Formats: sequence, structure tokens, C-alpha cells
Amino acid sequence: MRKVWFLLPLLLLACTPPGPSLSLSPSRALVGEEVEARLRGITGLEAQVFVGGVEAEVTLRVEERVRFRVPAVPGGPKPVRVVAGNREARGELGVLGTVDPNRILLRLPLGRDPKLPPGFTLIRKDDLSGCGFALAELGYSGEALGKALEELEALDPSYKADPESLWSLGGISGGEAVGAPLAHQRGRTGQGVKVAVLDTGVDATIPQLPGYDFVEEDTTPQDAFPGGHGTGVAGLVKEVAPDAGIIPVRVCDENGVCRASRVVRGVCWVVQNRHGSTVLNLSLGGDTPVEALNLALQAALSQGIPVAVAAGNQGNQGSPAHYPAAFDLLGLVAVGALEAAPGTLPGWQPAPYSTQGTYVDISAPGTNLNCPLPGGGTGSCTGTSFATPLVAGAMALWLQVDPSLTPAQVQQRLAQDAKPLPYPLQAVGAGMLDLSQRP
Repeated sequence: MRKVWFLLPLLLLACTPPGPSLSLSPSRALVGEEVEARLRGITGLEAQVFVGGVEAEVTLRVEERVRFRVPAVPGGPKPVRVVAGNREARGELGVLGTVDPNRILLRLPLGRDPKLPPGFTLIRKDDLSGCGFALAELGYSGEALGKALEELEALDPSYKADPESLWSLGGISGGEAVGAPLAHQRGRTGQGVKVAVLDTGVDATIPQLPGYDFVEEDTTPQDAFPGGHGTGVAGLVKEVAPDAGIIPVRVCDENGVCRASRVVRGVCWVVQNRHGSTVLNLSLGGDTPVEALNLALQAALSQGIPVAVAAGNQGNQGSPAHYPAAFDLLGLVAVGALEAAPGTLPGWQPAPYSTQGTYVDISAPGTNLNCPLPGGGTGSCTGTSFATPLVAGAMALWLQVDPSLTPAQVQQRLAQDAKPLPYPLQAVGAGMLDLSQRP
């Protein structure tokens, strides 16, 4: 009899149904791509899906599966939770972060040539005998990178597919942080809009439209500043609005001195030579207001030109008012800088150097951003100067969608979509620039 009682708990355990579970297809995907969760022990009819703690848009709900779009989360392995009532299934999704969506790496046995389905092209193959495998670089012309990786691995058990990850020297992609890749997937690229960069000039390695040099008084506004301030600013505009035209206007010399007279003339030159939708980027400023610049900016705004300006880098010096950011003009957007918060969870906090004030309208990443260098290559940029072009690029996206928007309306839309942050308004304004949903 004692044997029966001894075995009874084991029999009860054996009869207990397994808990809810799920499998994902594809198991890796880009932000914005669709993933299907096949469910066991839980219904998908009223399910919510969370990826890395962020709720995902569900595009299909049926009894045994749900389909969802990968939300804007950093790349890497992320936990997936499907929740229905008091039941929950868990899994893990490989979110493809900073990768080339048109390239795939395929590992295969030495001496083998890959057999590829339509949509893939062989760019290069090397037998890496020292490592014991062959590596093929493939071009991919489809739209769902995650499914492409899955499709390749299904062709042959010996195939292993990887994304072409685009690593850096440790900087941050400002465009990715504010959701620009999702905007690009919606066709928002700044096509037809021009962004005038009033700065130290722009290196010829960045595609640009005709501009003007108010330092040397010629039509070749090359960037002579060590490290390329204006080149970095223009590159960050293009990161958010890759199809926007860059108008280089050099108003700052090789020492980084931006005389107010040159800035005023530069603004008025843009107004006079404006053709079509245009945005002004001023990643400059100082502690003394100049009324002539105030009037020049009013003229630009009255002509439908929204203005993005740096809030300043004097946060550690008591945050004195920074001009032209502190001018009280509708459609002039003062941009504060953020930096990644410490810890393992993604988050952003005001950069300590970012000038605070009641005039700060919005904030964007500004610390350790990847930005282009004169002559090619990538460097690291820090300052409200480099948060500002992310906002100027966002302005270009809005004007692409609706060229009739006034500068005040562009400012309003940026503020409405900003991601709230738990910090004072004078530090972050309406919050962090967010392009993941609109325009």
C-alpha cells in the first residue's frame, strides 16, 4: 500500500498538462517585420504580445497563432511574451539591429558552392580553410530579412545564415535611436525637401546642392574645421532623411568661430534662394542675443522654413540662455541632448552638458553618435549640435508628407509624437524625438 502512495505524486505529475508555450517564425527579424507565434496551451484570440518589454502591434489573432510586428527595440536577443488573460507563453526573438538589409552571410562546408533561390545573388565566396568553413556574401533584394535567413537555412542542414551586422567603434546610431528606419520603411525619406546646414561647411564626400561660403566669400563651402563639425551635422541629417538635399552654408571658420554677421547673412541667403520645401539647421549659438538674427529667423519662418537650433552645451556651467535657441519664435525648435542611461534596460536621460531652459522644445540623442568625417570614415560626435540635425531631418520627413505644413505645425507634430521622459520640461522639452509611428 505504501508503494501506491509513493507512486501517486509521480503519476499526478505525469498527468499534469504542460504549460503554455510558443514557437516563432522567423526566429530573427528586423524592427517592423512581421513574426508569427504558434501557440500551445494558450489562445491567440485576445492575446497581447510584448517584445523586450515593449508592446507589439498584433496584425493577426486566431486560436492557435498570433502575428505581430517587431516594435522599436534595440537589436539582440529579446524575450517575447504572449499574454491572454491569466495565461502567458514565453519565447525569444533575435531582433536584427544595425545590419545591412540587402546583405546576408552564408556559412557552408568547404569546397561547396551555394544553391540559391530567387531573390539572392552571390557576391563573393571564400574557402576559409583555417576556420573550417566557406563564407559566401549574398545580395538580397527582398523585403523581409528575417524570413530570408530562415529560407536559406531550410535549403540545406549544413547552411547557417547570418545578417551582415554593421558594427562601429562604439558610437550610437542617432537615426536608429529615434525610429528613423521605421519611417524609411513607410517611404518617409525627405524626398523633395532641402536642409540648409549653417555651419563650418560640408565635405564633398557628402552629396550636396550648391551652397555658399560666407567665410571665404566663394561658392565652395568646404569644411575646414578639424574633425568636420558641419560634415558631421550634415551626415546626421542624411541618417534621418537620406533623400533630403543638403545645402551647405559656411558661416563658421576653421577655429569654430561663427560670427553673427555671417549667420544673419547665411539665413537671409537661404530665404532669398529658397526653392521648394526647406529646413534650417543651426547647430551653433552663444550667450548674447542679436536682434538682426531674430529678424532674419522671423523672415525664414514667415516663408514656411522651420528651424532646428541647438539648445547649447553649458549645462555644467549653470545653463545660461543660449541664442538663437532662446528666441521665442513659433516654428523654431530648440533641441536638447540625451545620453544612454546606465544599466541593462534601454533608456535615455538628459546629457549633463545639455543647456536647460524653459525654451527647450524637444530632445534627441547627442552623446557618442556615429557621424561622418571629412574625407570619409566615421567618428564620434557629442553635443546638442549633433542632436539638432536629427530633428532637422525629422522636419524634412514631415514636409515630404505635407509641404503645406507651417513651421508652427511641424513643431506641434514633433512635440505630439515625442516620447515622454521622466525629467523636467526645461531639460527635455516635450520628450525624445520619435519617428517610429509618424510621419
